[in-house]
Amino acid sequence: MMCCAMAACMETIMGIYAADNGLDLSGTVITVEKEMSANPRRIARIVTEITVPLPENNPHKDALLDCVMGSPAMRSLHPDIEVPLTWNWIG
Repeated sequence: MMCCAMAACMETIMGIYAADNGLDLSGTVITVEKEMSANPRRIARIVTEITVPLPENNPHKDALLDCVMGSPAMRSLHPDIEVPLTWNWIG
């Protein structure tokens, strides 16, 4: 549930930016996969893939990256949790 909440937070912040800047992010998909460590038993990594229906050269790309990295959920994660991000720009 924590990983789903993180993805929802990322998409919400991106959506706020998109609404303020006239972007259509309909069709955006964020998938997450949690990886646990054995000792101590905790979340070690959250592998995240973000698919955005915009071209990679969109002038808002850097701002959307900042939205994700600066989202409240990302800022709240323990620094030991790795969150590798893969972006797919399909516009």
